Amino acid sequence: MTRARLDAYCGLYCGACLIYRCTQDGHLATAAATLGRPEEGLACDGCRSSRVTLACRDCWYRDCPAKRGFTSCAECPEMPCDSLKSLQTRMPHLVEIVDNLRALRADGSALWCAGQAKRWTCPSCGKQTCWYETTCAACGAAVPSGYVMSAQNRGAGSPQQVCS
Repeated sequence: MTRARLDAYCGLYCGACLIYRCTQDGHLATAAATLGRPEEGLACDGCRSSRVTLACRDCWYRDCPAKRGFTSCAECPEMPCDSLKSLQTRMPHLVEIVDNLRALRADGSALWCAGQAKRWTCPSCGKQTCWYETTCAACGAAVPSGYVMSAQNRGAGSPQQVCS
């Protein structure tokens, strides 16, 4: 089975998404409980796959590039558009999307994804981590690239320790 590319259309790295990681690691029930969402429809193999979490199935950022004949927002001459600039302000992990798209444009998907995979790997044990993990759930080591979730952005639970 060929895995879908993990560079999302909008410039996110799907490999560090809590829902993606928990789907791949077999901990979807934990992700559902942490996020306060039902497990049904939550599973995701990345936004370029055929199995996408319910919340992302009708994503404008997936549809817009395709309608314009692009495989990513990185290919669009209007990037960064006002919609991407607005998206950047919604959650801490979204802040980097425009810079990510510029890097995707310059480096290509394979090189960029390899760099992101390294970035979101625990330096102590090699386990893949999620955006909001500040401590590796497998070995307890500090994860230097994890974002801190503010109280206003936190849902039902804290995603920092769910991808074990």
